[in-house]
Amino acid sequence: MINVGRVVLSRNFAQPKGFKVYRTTGAWANGRFVLDPEKQLTLQGTVTVANADDLEQIPEGDRVSGMICSYSPQPIYVTRADGEESPGVSDEIEWRGERYRVKAVLPWIDFGYYKAFGERMAGD
Repeated sequence: MINVGRVVLSRNFAQPKGFKVYRTTGAWANGRFVLDPEKQLTLQGTVTVANADDLEQIPEGDRVSGMICSYSPQPIYVTRADGEESPGVSDEIEWRGERYRVKAVLPWIDFGYYKAFGERMAGD
């Protein structure tokens, strides 16, 4: 398989200083999910505006509120009960001063990257 992870990190495509991801994990206590404080991470990779072909890949793609695609060799998560890390809610990606909640992730890790779709959280 071809590893395109180098392209995702190429200075010709990648965000020069990376992009911020806000990750919130938690745990079940007394039948309720209790959130831990939000952690800010800096991931390396590329962030672009989602195009029509990208939007066809996910059921939530017909939104008009603004969608992005991010490509990174580091994991990006949607809401999960159990997983590689710990239970938590969807990551939020900050790009150009706006936050986007991750709606879907395509784990193309065999090719060296994760592709995440994010929907803008702020209203129009």
